[in-house]
Amino acid sequence: FGLLYFGGLTLNQMTFGGLALGVGLIVDNAIVVLESIVRRREEQGDSKVEASGTGTREVAGAIVASTLTTCVIFLPVVFARTTSGALFQALALVVVFALGCSLFVALTLVPMLAARFLQLHPRKRGERSSTGQTFQRLEGWYTERLRRLLGRRGLVFSVTGGLVLLALALWQLIPVELAPQTDADEIDIELEMARGTNIAVVRTLVDELEDRVREVVPAKDIHLFSTEIRGDNAAVELKLAPQEQRTLTSSELADLVRREVDGRVPGGELDVEAPQGLWMLNRVFSSGGGGNAIDLELRGWEIDTADRVANEVRHRVQRLPGITDVRISRREGQPEQRLVLDRERISHLGLSVREVGRTLLANVAGLEAGRFRQGGDEFPITVRLRPEDRLTANDLDGVALRTPAGSIVPLSSLVERQRARGPVEISRVDGQRVTYVTANLESGVALGDAVQRVRTELDDLILPAGFSILYGGQYEEQLAARRDFTVAIVLALLLVYMIMAAQFERFIDPLIVMLSVPMALVGVVPALLLTGTTLNIQSVMGLVMLIGIVVNNAIVLVDAINLQRRERKMDVPAAVVEGARLRLRPILMTTATTVLGLVPLALGLGVGGEIQGALARVVVGGLLASTLVTLVLI
Repeated sequence: FGLLYFGGLTLNQMTFGGLALGVGLIVDNAIVVLESIVRRREEQGDSKVEASGTGTREVAGAIVASTLTTCVIFLPVVFARTTSGALFQALALVVVFALGCSLFVALTLVPMLAARFLQLHPRKRGERSSTGQTFQRLEGWYTERLRRLLGRRGLVFSVTGGLVLLALALWQLIPVELAPQTDADEIDIELEMARGTNIAVVRTLVDELEDRVREVVPAKDIHLFSTEIRGDNAAVELKLAPQEQRTLTSSELADLVRREVDGRVPGGELDVEAPQGLWMLNRVFSSGGGGNAIDLELRGWEIDTADRVANEVRHRVQRLPGITDVRISRREGQPEQRLVLDRERISHLGLSVREVGRTLLANVAGLEAGRFRQGGDEFPITVRLRPEDRLTANDLDGVALRTPAGSIVPLSSLVERQRARGPVEISRVDGQRVTYVTANLESGVALGDAVQRVRTELDDLILPAGFSILYGGQYEEQLAARRDFTVAIVLALLLVYMIMAAQFERFIDPLIVMLSVPMALVGVVPALLLTGTTLNIQSVMGLVMLIGIVVNNAIVLVDAINLQRRERKMDVPAAVVEGARLRLRPILMTTATTVLGLVPLALGLGVGGEIQGALARVVVGGLLASTLVTLVLI
């Protein structure tokens, strides 16, 4: 909290998530140090002061390296440039600061308190508590199995390799999206009528729409109901009761409302949306300016051609399962009268298009004929037709032009009037005209799956020359976040390896430890599939964190093996067995504390709990699997 206060950070979803993650991680260093002190006191018979000093010294290098490996994985995230990466900067700062404090406490306060207040005494052979006897039997069972497996290395490598390959094969089954789907206690309904619709008609349709919505959504689920009419558009907003007081989520209620009102408003288009937990970011990412999940950018110059292609795209997309509320951004244009000049006749009479246009401008908008000055003030004098003489386009027929030959020609003989509709607005991206085709997703449909269906459906669509379709909005940010996190994972692996190489002063030992990283996938994939969690920015952040977390147990184990070889001059097999026996208890304890600390977060309880739930499930699944495999493979 000191970091939050002096760093100008606020308590929000990300900082609270960092605090929740830190609860399980900050005690790991203290557990390793305290377990080493206790073992020295009980088994070696050292005094409390000697046990505290020697026990801490034996594991100091390992816990420093393990803490640094966890901290450095956040460096690429801190410097991320995408919006998604910037979300985790506060979380990274909180976790790194908490781990730094825990390392300081584990190396200073814990040994001091143990030397002063530790109540354990050296035990005689066979004298142990019931818990100690349980751990002793577990250590004996583990040691015996490990000796057997050391002689069957081919089997160990085959099984672990098969598990990793199976995890990679199942990875393709995990849905992909930008952010986890959450409940925002709100449903927005947008009604769009034809241009020029009378406001009284819109009011009547909104009242009918409100009655239909109230029939679908139970009254106890509605906290506030509001309507707004904006010319020929209208909006209906439902503020729902808290999630724990409802039987259905906001997405499920939105699906019910959508099915009830779809096609029930004559001449109108409806857009029913249940904003997700990161709905404000969805609006930021949305190219069309709304909060729609899918944004297709149709780029091309000709407006009529763009409208035709956009309608074809809309027709194809709206028949796909799981995709609803398909709309085109460009609405029906405003009615207008177009005067098309007969350039050939104008040229034949010796006139120019500029002269005809100037005459029209003078009669309709007026031209400045001079200025009137009075008392230091100056007023422009504009000459044009009287208001009653320029009410309609027909009034311009009587406007006359004089040709160079001196004859008088009526304007009606030089222009052709056409009734048409002009665009209300023209959107541009990078200088190109763009038409947006947007859509929402039904409850439970992942963004990546929906975009893949759209791509498949539009593969055979032949676009006119000069036209192209781009996938923007959330999907564009999803791709950018994927690139950012891919770079973050690669950099994290390199940084972790460099720290371990400095710790072990070898290049081979870090590679052995790094074998625990792919083992995390053995637990991550089943955790995501069994809980129905998608691959999103939260779960990918969990993967990045796992790189630094899962190697901690392997670092402690390899450090203990090296200690046995260095100080007790054991050969490799004996050092492996003895080091694994000594570090079995702290590895199981630190894994248990981290997992138990993340269980409440993984359950996703409470409002907004789903946001951090994906990250916690990835860490829990990956840590459990990598720990079990590490105790044998490493």
